[in-house]
Amino acid sequence: MSTFLPLNIRIDGKKILFVGGGVLAMHKLQAVLQFSTAVTVLDSACSDEVVSTGVQVLNKTYEPSDLDGFFLVYACTPDEGLNRRVLDDAQKKGILCNIADNRNDSDFISPALFRHEGMTVSVSSDGRNARRSVEWRNAIKELFLSKRVPTKTNA
Repeated sequence: MSTFLPLNIRIDGKKILFVGGGVLAMHKLQAVLQFSTAVTVLDSACSDEVVSTGVQVLNKTYEPSDLDGFFLVYACTPDEGLNRRVLDDAQKKGILCNIADNRNDSDFISPALFRHEGMTVSVSSDGRNARRSVEWRNAIKELFLSKRVPTKTNA
């Protein structure tokens, strides 16, 4: 069983790479773009939705040298073998890597997030039950938005 430490990482000036530009990538990308615009997506057939976010898109197939200069990597392709190669290459270079649909092999996982008035709430099931994390996040979000939790504007 994998154990994850909840923490916030400073990403100012650090570049983030997504290998894969489809549905899996878009889901993770939406969360990352709340915190950074230094994002590059590498995919030979990137979805229009990903392109519309305005991130830098590299329209090519993956090579290990594509990881150079990146701080975090998300492997988000439908090809398990490719995702594993990205993870292995990233680990050799000391780069943290997340495989979008494989928590057991990932160096990190992404929690369900909610940002409101300078606060960030993250909920994680340590990758065991993403749906439940989202349900908890949504319940917390509802508490904030209903003003039942003190915020800057209602305290």
